[in-house]
Amino acid sequence: MPHIPLDPQLPGIRSLMAFRPETAVPLNHLAQTLLRGPGSLTVGERELIAAVVSNGNECRFCHGSHAAAAAETLDG
Repeated sequence: MPHIPLDPQLPGIRSLMAFRPETAVPLNHLAQTLLRGPGSLTVGERELIAAVVSNGNECRFCHGSHAAAAAETLDG
């Protein structure tokens, strides 16, 4: 249950970005750096980890988004 008022029409993190738009750019930059920047894990592996974490957080929007990205980037 969120502790701040969120727009129920905006799924996942989109509602947080709408609540505080000034945080959207740095949050998106962080996400892109973590998921797409240089590292020892492939993009697909990182997306798979994000999907598992999002599932544990019970965020269907983020889980679905990350799971779809993982499926597109992982072989098999």
